[in-house]
Amino acid sequence: MRDGDFHVRGKEISRVEGLSDAVFGFAITLLVVSLEVPHTAGEVLHAMRGFFAFAITFSLLFAVWRMQFGFFRRYGLEDSTTVKLTGVLLFVILFFVYPLKFVFGAIVDRLLMHAGFLDRASTQPISGPDFNLMYIAFSLGWSAVLGVFALLYRHAYRMRHELQLTPLEVFDTREALWRVMIAALPGIILAAMTIGLYAFPQAENVIVYPVFAVLILLVVAMRRHRGGYTARRQAAVEAQRTDEVIGA
Repeated sequence: MRDGDFHVRGKEISRVEGLSDAVFGFAITLLVVSLEVPHTAGEVLHAMRGFFAFAITFSLLFAVWRMQFGFFRRYGLEDSTTVKLTGVLLFVILFFVYPLKFVFGAIVDRLLMHAGFLDRASTQPISGPDFNLMYIAFSLGWSAVLGVFALLYRHAYRMRHELQLTPLEVFDTREALWRVMIAALPGIILAAMTIGLYAFPQAENVIVYPVFAVLILLVVAMRRHRGGYTARRQAAVEAQRTDEVIGA
């Protein structure tokens, strides 16, 4: 059995995966717009406003679940390090779910308000320093989730000989590690920027420049890395074919 270019090593659901599925299900329950059935037209419209934010947050949580599912299918690791990192991931997910829901809820609500769709049933929104704190929590939570995946892929890469990974699987593992590390950096940068503005509001017109500089360097580094991606992967494919011929 294969998953793309990977041999499926985790063919049965482990207890760790079962716990993960339960936690992800609970986290999605926390994203539900309302647990009560609307009784008036205004309450129905208010609930429908939250649908867009729910769709975005659900998609993000589902993407995280799919990433973890793929990791367990491909590597089938159930050792102590994997269990501990999975526990950290589940803890971060439960911490991350409320900032995730709030940030995208606030963004969607502001977009609808600017479009002229006012919500008479809404309460006073969080703003100012409180919003900055929630945004910091969201950014750090985003980076923490991807940071745990980086540690998981690093652990799988270190176990490549025990797992008997093919050259192509080793290459794809390194690429996955690189991608999640890069994806975690914007959260750290945004959190640092928000903390800087929160602590030094007078620096609002200055702090944006180093942030943009870091983001530009990040984009340049990604482009340079991706520039040789095809050639490097083709070399990994050729190395795997050579190993298969020698093994035959």
